[in-house]
Amino acid sequence: MRSTDIQKQNAKSFAELDNRQSIFLALVIGILFVAYLFPLTFLMGNSSVFDDGDIAQHISGWRFYAHDPWQFPLLKTTSLNHPEGISIALMDGIPIAALFFKALMSMFPNAFAEHFHFFGWWIGLVFVMQALAATALIRALGIKHWFGQLVAIGFAITWPVLHARYHHPALMMQSVILLALALYFLGQRHIWSSQRVSSTFVFLIMLSLTIHPYFLPFTAGVFAAFLIDKGLSGESWLLQLKRLASFGAVLVITMWLLGYTDQKSYLAGFGDFFYLNLRDPFCGGSRYIHCGIAPVFTFPYYEGFNYLGAGLLILIPFALALNWKTLKNLPRKFSALSLLALGFFLYALSNNVHFGNSVIKVFDVPIWMHWLTGTFRASGRFFWLVSYLILFTAIVSLLKAHAQRKQYWRLFIALLMLSALILQVKDVKPWLDRIQTEARKSSQLDFSEWSEVMSQVDKIMLYPTYQCADPHYQHYIWSMQLANAFNKKINTGYTARSKQNCKADNSAADTSFEPRHLYLISSAYDHHVPFSSKFTYPVALQKAMVRGECVRSSRGLVCLPGSNALFWEKQAVLNSPISVVSNGRLWRPTELNTIIGQVTGAGFQQALMPRDQVKSGWLSYGPSVALPEGKYRFSIDYSSQNPPKQTVGKWDFVLDGDITLSAGSLLGTLDNPRTIEGIVIVTQQNANKAFEIRTYFQAQSDLKIFNSSLQKIPD
Repeated sequence: MRSTDIQKQNAKSFAELDNRQSIFLALVIGILFVAYLFPLTFLMGNSSVFDDGDIAQHISGWRFYAHDPWQFPLLKTTSLNHPEGISIALMDGIPIAALFFKALMSMFPNAFAEHFHFFGWWIGLVFVMQALAATALIRALGIKHWFGQLVAIGFAITWPVLHARYHHPALMMQSVILLALALYFLGQRHIWSSQRVSSTFVFLIMLSLTIHPYFLPFTAGVFAAFLIDKGLSGESWLLQLKRLASFGAVLVITMWLLGYTDQKSYLAGFGDFFYLNLRDPFCGGSRYIHCGIAPVFTFPYYEGFNYLGAGLLILIPFALALNWKTLKNLPRKFSALSLLALGFFLYALSNNVHFGNSVIKVFDVPIWMHWLTGTFRASGRFFWLVSYLILFTAIVSLLKAHAQRKQYWRLFIALLMLSALILQVKDVKPWLDRIQTEARKSSQLDFSEWSEVMSQVDKIMLYPTYQCADPHYQHYIWSMQLANAFNKKINTGYTARSKQNCKADNSAADTSFEPRHLYLISSAYDHHVPFSSKFTYPVALQKAMVRGECVRSSRGLVCLPGSNALFWEKQAVLNSPISVVSNGRLWRPTELNTIIGQVTGAGFQQALMPRDQVKSGWLSYGPSVALPEGKYRFSIDYSSQNPPKQTVGKWDFVLDGDITLSAGSLLGTLDNPRTIEGIVIVTQQNANKAFEIRTYFQAQSDLKIFNSSLQKIPD
């Protein structure tokens, strides 16, 4: 049946909408959905959603960029990775929005708050664009009535993959995939001329590149499929090559202008964590189909998450049964697009093919493909195109079956599609509820306690440089946020991809310690020094610790040239002064764990004491650091008002919480400081087990713990 005949029969059941009416309906639904999900405070950027994770990295990149002068390439900021700088495209900073808002801020500098960011508005725009793009695609496929548009929009804005990505707003703009498919079918069905489609494709591809590079293969791939299918249908192959060459020239120029070519693009990891599990489309941890996965807003497969939703899974068998003759001919009719979808599906599986926990096939990637797998390592994302094709094929197939059948069949199909849409919404409703809840929580970021310290600082120096050691992502993100809060430069940060000279960075850290630079070492690294060979302090920082210019905070080691213990005691930041122990480490109260205790005093006067003098329990324990084989000297400094013969508690030195190497009683000291010392031997059998020095309060008067220490005795 021809398209015009289908449209006429559809009109008997559902009223058709013209272009303006369709756009208006899409806008209304999209805006209402945004209003349902998000409060205005979220859209304006105030939400705990923006405090940590990848989205916090993206916001930090934007803020560095926003406060820098315009540079070339256009996306470059030198406040991050100072002084070399970096393109914020490599921080997923949504270049198109960054360029737009930076231009506005340049023209109207007083119209924006000091720490403005656009990511809340962007997430709202995602759903409006998703509604508009779904409308464009369903109309390009020949469905122009309100019911078909409503079903398409409903599935599109509640699409599970979309709601899995709130930590990554750039990748939420999946409407560009729908728009690419819409352009393809506008050209294939001769609604638009092939030249108009090609020109619009080039614009869309450039737009997708400036949203996120991962959208480039989607939009460019569909464009290539369009050109091939046009050539196969009889259009000049030379014309298709000219169009492709024109697109290539525009792409190269755009990438050069924006700085995409200046940074490292290759990363390992293809097939390790980011693949599509063949079970993923059918299991999402949702309300109705969870396959043993808890139905909460956590996605165990991350990049591989590609759940289709219960509603669509209900529609697919009906679509196949009612329109099989047409569906089986689609690969032949749209051959290049079908091959593209097959290729994307196979790439999404990666070289590590799984179904659930079962390994189906593992193979090595050919060397000639490494440039591709290193550039686009998150292969699971490539199923997005396939899943959207499945969605719209099912919807259109059922609507065409609806148009071709008798009245009772039409009623059945309409009720089926409406029921499936309701089921899809209810299936993802727990995730929507979680989003609503999280979006309404205010941001918890507060750097006011760092104000005095940061007034003495021009630049933050993180060590080790990102990508030069095992990453501690949240520390790099927090450090970038600290730099943002006070408009400071920073030498490194959490970036998607960048070129790092780790050898030169390590050499610089060993030799330089410059004034008005704040030096930070994450607690993840600092925690194990000096008992791990994996990480050592730079020489310059070791000297600074001896001079008393360093303290430990909950974030790790902090050093400021020219500072001293008196300076740090006056700061609001809870910190511990450092006493250097040769070949060992001393832990002060704020660095120890406690169940019943609280820290009193500041600086060298810190003490850990019970919150309730009549409640017994573990007063201190930690630091849970793995020890290599060897002989060690330990100590505990404490005091108690009780007389020397009265037991107020006990202490022990344990490995892995249950291997006791030494133990004893804590006696009263008449409030005078006392040190307990001992020697322990870690055998080869017990090597690399985490040790703790623990103290237990027996609710006898009082007990104060000042510090504990451990020193390795040379062989």
